[in-house]
Amino acid sequence: MPWKNGAGCTTELAIEPPAATLAGGFLWRLSIASVLESGPFSRFPGFDRTLLLLDGNGMELDHGGHGRVLLPGPLVPAAFQGDWATSGRLLDGSCRDFNVMTQRGLALHDLLIIRPGSLDSLLPQAPTVLVFCAQGEASVAGLAGGLKAGELLRIDSDGGAGGVAAALAGGETVLVVVSIWLASCERQGARCDLS
Repeated sequence: MPWKNGAGCTTELAIEPPAATLAGGFLWRLSIASVLESGPFSRFPGFDRTLLLLDGNGMELDHGGHGRVLLPGPLVPAAFQGDWATSGRLLDGSCRDFNVMTQRGLALHDLLIIRPGSLDSLLPQAPTVLVFCAQGEASVAGLAGGLKAGELLRIDSDGGAGGVAAALAGGETVLVVVSIWLASCERQGARCDLS
């Protein structure tokens, strides 16, 4: 789909509610975009964002009066507000990024990178957990066939997804795990009232 500002295209991985659009009405969204040239980001007032590169040789995010952030390469997350006038400067060629947005006051998110170094990792506890296989392959308890690079698994649970094991297959496997809570939900055992 086209970017909100028309300067590129994005692959939407997931959006809540499922029938929502960028024009309004979504609580959260995950997407991947190819950034072919430096330029401004679309603004999303009222949303909190986390962005990381999946591949490429780096990008600098300029948030105007809110400072600058260097993404030196893949899998380094940066959080910022969608209200900010943000532009990205490519450091050495095009990049592909992974983007999470949640509507402030109605939803919030955490992002975790699971890298090689542990044979098994327990997924975090949250009502919605999204597991994106950025590289390699992984097996997830209860999922036949596992996850391959570029695939996304969504786990919805009233009790949270904690205790579900993800095993990395090979030294190159990396998972991007996004946990999402909605207003008045449970967050890691404590009440989470976002109102």
